Amino acid sequence: MPVNAKHNSVTPRLGLGALLLLGSFAWAPALYPGYWQTLQGFIPIFNLGLPAAIANVGVEPDLWRGSGNATNLLAQPWTLFGADPTTAVRLAFLLAFILGGCAIYAWLRPVFGDLAGGLAGLVYMLQPIFLSTVYVHGSLSDALLLAWLPLALAGLSTSTRQRWIEGAAVAVIAIIALWRTQAGLALPASALLLIYAIVVERHWTPVLVTLTASLAAALTLAPLWSLSAPAPIIFTDHFVYLHQLLAVTWEIAPSSAGWQDRYPFQLGFSVLVFSILTCWGWAVGARRTLAPQQNWLFGFSLCAGLVLIALSLPWSAGIWEVSGAERLLTYPWQILLLAAPLLAVTAGALPVLQPDLSTPPLWSILVALTVLWSYPALTPTYTSVQPPARPLAILGTNHLAVLSAIVHETEAEAMLEITWQVLQPLSSDDNIFFQAIESTEDGERVVAQLDTQPLDDTHPATSWQPGQILTGHYTLPLDHAATTTPLHYYFGFYDWRSGQRLPVDGGIDDKLVLHAQ
Repeated sequence: MPVNAKHNSVTPRLGLGALLLLGSFAWAPALYPGYWQTLQGFIPIFNLGLPAAIANVGVEPDLWRGSGNATNLLAQPWTLFGADPTTAVRLAFLLAFILGGCAIYAWLRPVFGDLAGGLAGLVYMLQPIFLSTVYVHGSLSDALLLAWLPLALAGLSTSTRQRWIEGAAVAVIAIIALWRTQAGLALPASALLLIYAIVVERHWTPVLVTLTASLAAALTLAPLWSLSAPAPIIFTDHFVYLHQLLAVTWEIAPSSAGWQDRYPFQLGFSVLVFSILTCWGWAVGARRTLAPQQNWLFGFSLCAGLVLIALSLPWSAGIWEVSGAERLLTYPWQILLLAAPLLAVTAGALPVLQPDLSTPPLWSILVALTVLWSYPALTPTYTSVQPPARPLAILGTNHLAVLSAIVHETEAEAMLEITWQVLQPLSSDDNIFFQAIESTEDGERVVAQLDTQPLDDTHPATSWQPGQILTGHYTLPLDHAATTTPLHYYFGFYDWRSGQRLPVDGGIDDKLVLHAQ
């Protein structure tokens, strides 16, 4: 029986109530006006509803690193009720928070009690790695992994108790969803679940469920095993440093720094402080008062969490390279996503490992501190640009997504207003070309043209950061008296040193063809 059982008997649902109520701080920003600006930009919106098994708009399709079709599992139902893609993606992020937090509670309440389960679920939803996955990285597949993994853990835990059939079914669905969402992270996640089943649950049912579901999910992806793309970044350039993990404040470097330096990797004040206190209580003797299941779960979470954290640090580069595991992920710090549920255990078990803190008043202070410490992370930057369901075009090798392009034509001039979102940094300070074209019997004739920097000399293309939304305004003087047919317009980017144009839509063309309104 949990050591704080007497308090759980008095307030049997206090933890759940706090989780449901205060967890809204995590997902409420997803409902604010305007879509938030993230490193992935509008890519989750662009790929919603596409028939492709692996996302291919704005990204190179890749079985392991890419986003599978289960990424849209929580978004597509909303479109059936008339929701636009942006709203559907917002709601999918919201549900990822709620599912993840409630799954942590369902997993831990039978072992540690209601108060510890509620605190752990809240810590999980408000962890910097979860919040930054949604509001900084903007990856829907990563966010859903943070929902499926604790759901699988809760299902495996339940499968060893009275309702083992229901628990096994939940675990199977969650594990298959893991693989169909992001296979690269699903492979180490399945290994983690298998070790958990052996070390903590110690029963053949969760072991069999994990092995069967993982194998079945992997086999369903067999037709896609050959689907691969070159690594978009240098893997070893993106390890996390220990001081970044241990920082207690939410800090993002100035926008002039590289995007990697702007990503907040903090474990979080709640995780750090609460976990230190639980480890202290466990070390000085509280473990002798715990039930075996509690000791196994806490010990596993602590050890496995530390191993996963270590794999995100630069010293582990050799392990990634020798094992070939770097092929599975885009960035090494994504392994921290698997550590998030385990860190929620080590932090949320505080009312059990420090029984003096299990009284409702003191526990309420812990909950309040968890919310307050997360507040700086709950202020994402929003844009007034309405995301389109599909980009007008993709320029380069998934470098820029053109969101809108409007040409206004008068007798004296043509004015272009074009908006694009940066998906990947450009490697050179390309120029733009804007041409007015007349079709004649002898072919096309350039009536007027403009070649210039996209914005200005102080904002070159190499300074653009992923997720940024930029708008250019360009004007061409026209002489309609010298033209006999309606004009159309060409727009594109080119390297002024070589004259090489950026491809459009994967090489279908090297320019946008526009018509005046």
